[in-house]
Amino acid sequence: MGMNVFDRNAGFAAGQAQVLGFDKDTGIDSKSYGAPGSKIFYVDPNNSQAVDLGNLGEDPTVPLATIQYAVTNLVRDHMGDTIYVGGNDAWQYAPGNRPLPIQESVVIPPTKGGIRIVGVSTNPLGVLWEAAANNGTCLTIDAIDVLVEGFAFVEDNFTNTTGIFIEWTNGTTEAGENATVRNCYFYDLDYGISLDFCWYNQIYNCRFETCAVAAIANLGITGDPDYLSLHNCDFFANAIALDLNDTDDCFIHDNRFTVPDPTALTATMIDLAGGSNSQVANNYLSCTTAQADVIAPKDANDFWVYNHCTDGEH
Repeated sequence: MGMNVFDRNAGFAAGQAQVLGFDKDTGIDSKSYGAPGSKIFYVDPNNSQAVDLGNLGEDPTVPLATIQYAVTNLVRDHMGDTIYVGGNDAWQYAPGNRPLPIQESVVIPPTKGGIRIVGVSTNPLGVLWEAAANNGTCLTIDAIDVLVEGFAFVEDNFTNTTGIFIEWTNGTTEAGENATVRNCYFYDLDYGISLDFCWYNQIYNCRFETCAVAAIANLGITGDPDYLSLHNCDFFANAIALDLNDTDDCFIHDNRFTVPDPTALTATMIDLAGGSNSQVANNYLSCTTAQADVIAPKDANDFWVYNHCTDGEH
């Protein structure tokens, strides 16, 4: 090429692959996507070159080792930054080619709002995440406007753990609110998602299975998680699916609740006792209407619209 003929691609961002991958050829160009000036950080403990200290985390071939390092040291408040977490096959029935799960108890402080944490796999079971100790929580959200998607929060090596805890206390030390949790899987935990005084959260396209205490619960330490939007989720064999006592103004719709033996009446599907003005609509309950009166009782202060049981509407 002559010196007076310029490369027509000069100055343009690199071409983008359609599938996310942790390689320079397939990594996402942070200058092309997301908010202007946003950054993307890569985390992958299964990469032999993964390291935290001194790593800027923006080269997909040399990713960070932990999510917490990216949260604490690299992402910026409300700048559109995203943490992409590499897939693993720590799932019990997988071949073990990338055997290390995410094993962290991450805390997002109130100074790191507006970030996204995304698991990169074909489905959530491809990015297992467990807490770092007994009685631990995989992810505590103390910041506003956080999005989490694409993870399987599980209890494996430790006991009595929680998937996600979103909390608001005073807007300074804990400011978790407006969180979005989507396309995630919660398995065999004590709590799938626990909530405290955090408003306007969205939870959708998730599955909650065999949670020993509750799939989603209002802890009510400081206050109640009002204005929750919960839809298109699957709840299977949890001790309690929704333990949302005293919670107001929620919209709970198009979910599926399965209790393996509804005749035992020992599991609760939906509990909104003490709250008001919530709408519960178009959910599917694996029981009769008479059984639903016990395990999904209607609260007089809420609005129940066309919820489907095996013998009619509840």
